[in-house]
Amino acid sequence: MIKHVVSVLNGPESDHSGFVQVRDIEYILIDDPVSSLDENHLIELAFDLAELVKSSDSPLRFIITTHNPLFFNVLYRELNSDCYLLENHKDGNFNLLRKKGATNRSFSYHLHLKNILEKAINDKQVEKYHFMLLRNLYEKTASFLGYPHWREILPEDNDGYLKRILDFSSHRNLSDEEVSELTEREKQTFERLLDNLNSYRFFDEGTKE
Repeated sequence: MIKHVVSVLNGPESDHSGFVQVRDIEYILIDDPVSSLDENHLIELAFDLAELVKSSDSPLRFIITTHNPLFFNVLYRELNSDCYLLENHKDGNFNLLRKKGATNRSFSYHLHLKNILEKAINDKQVEKYHFMLLRNLYEKTASFLGYPHWREILPEDNDGYLKRILDFSSHRNLSDEEVSELTEREKQTFERLLDNLNSYRFFDEGTKE
């Protein structure tokens, strides 16, 4: 339905005559569409939604709400658009705060990511999309520590394979047709890369960006 609205409004105004209701739409509100989605499908949805928003050339405005920090961060990275945090105070009042980055300060998102990855290892369910989350974690850690690039915090004894596996497995290709089964070497590399981050102060439970 949203694709249809965007398609119609992207066309010449003269083409809107047969779509009176579509022509009058100014805003599309998408309210937290991630219920019951696992991380893989959640990321896929965020990418697809971001591409749909970017495809709109009309004055149509999108408002997307979510309580999920992973969904927020993927959208923020893809859209780099205006973002706000709604704070609910005990006295019943609310604040709408402008956010200029990812959600680490508000949600300890880096710890949330780390928990997701550690659970995947413990459950022996590491898949290719987890490497994208791992790269995200490396980027946030490097930024927190002041490094110009996340590759600078890779283990010093890496042989180039570590870089390749992060680059290869962090791309957009998350389709259902992609083979998600990892080799034993890839699984060992994943665990090694995550363990490498444990030495940084960024992962103290009390630390927030």
